[in-house]
Amino acid sequence: MTRKIYTIIIAAVMLFAFTPQGSAEQLTPELCKQKAKAAAALVKAEGEAAFDKLKDPKGEFIFGDGEGYVWVHNLEGKMVMHPIKPSLNGSNLLDMRDVNGVYLFAAMNDLVQDKGEGWVPYAWPKPGQKESSPKVSYVILVKHGDKNYVVGSGMYDVTASDIAKKFPGDAIYQDK
Repeated sequence: MTRKIYTIIIAAVMLFAFTPQGSAEQLTPELCKQKAKAAAALVKAEGEAAFDKLKDPKGEFIFGDGEGYVWVHNLEGKMVMHPIKPSLNGSNLLDMRDVNGVYLFAAMNDLVQDKGEGWVPYAWPKPGQKESSPKVSYVILVKHGDKNYVVGSGMYDVTASDIAKKFPGDAIYQDK
């Protein structure tokens, strides 16, 4: 009996030792798109009640070792839920431009109003940096009741051409 218990304990310890613990999902455009779609479905079903789930630091919508996250703004350009920079909540962002002059939130709104969902490339400084890097976000128009939301998720060091290769059927915003 004692030998059987030791065997079970050793097997459990070995299983634990050789199983990746706390391994984070790698941040990829595919993952950003997947998380944005899952968050959009949640917002469509629950409206603002979904926001607590979207900003839960231990939840599924802050991912990729914390580099990936989902935010929600509206078609008026107001940030309604940003899990990483809550100071943006309530701010109108339609006049926010990147270093190339792209009005990124206006571009996101234009794309979702025209296509429903797709990718918006822009340049933005990585956290803690001053120089801008290429960034792309997947955004989706979501309706809940009489409200329209734009749900998005993005990542750095990805360009529009990278997205066009990976997702040839997806809409990609082109500055007019």
